[in-house]
Amino acid sequence: MNMRALKLIGLSLLCAAALAQASLAQSDAKSDAKPDAKSVEGAYSVTANSAELGTLNFVMILKRDGGKWTAEVKDSPTPLTMTSVTVDDTNKISIIADAGGTAVTINGKITNGELVGDFAAGDIKGTFKGTKKDASAAEAKPASAEALAALEGTYDAKISVKDQGDFPFALVIKRNGDKLVTEVPNAGDLNIVGIDVKEGGGAVTLSATYQGNPFPLPGKRTGNEMGGKWAAGGFSGDWSAKKK
Repeated sequence: MNMRALKLIGLSLLCAAALAQASLAQSDAKSDAKPDAKSVEGAYSVTANSAELGTLNFVMILKRDGGKWTAEVKDSPTPLTMTSVTVDDTNKISIIADAGGTAVTINGKITNGELVGDFAAGDIKGTFKGTKKDASAAEAKPASAEALAALEGTYDAKISVKDQGDFPFALVIKRNGDKLVTEVPNAGDLNIVGIDVKEGGGAVTLSATYQGNPFPLPGKRTGNEMGGKWAAGGFSGDWSAKKK
């Protein structure tokens, strides 16, 4: 074998080694990659759909503090307590939450300001899609202290289900700091686990559960009464509550 051939072989081996080293470096860089926080952080206007709950609209806010991600849901008919939030290097997001005692899993991916995925809450399954917007736009003004105080009390309430009848119950609404909490004494299959009040106190949504499955009761408050119409899981009807 002549000297020229040896030089060519040596050059080929050097090139192969360099390529292998570069490939390894890229692999290591990928394994150490972190999600692009700027492209993920922010507020998303989300629409969720399921056969049981119909269409739900809410705002989800994602933030990163150091290496920890957090999520917050606003304007949801069912309050969610986030217990775990992870975002991987491909901007896939996984959230575990609690909705009045029902475990909720949320999985999706963020691409070009869009959040798309699916969720499961007990036996309820559905999909969602969200569009990113400015976080400041999601900061809705809380109801005034006067509006919250006006809602405190014990109510004679009932949920009417079309072709099924009425389900009466006692509803207690109390202040807890700058929020309201609900209680249904001796609650059975039906429970009210939260209440959302819009600025001004006129628009009210109760977060109900039946056998652990959540559904919203949107409505309006006038004086000492509130109520509205609802639809979920193929059922529909009215609801009302009058302060004692």
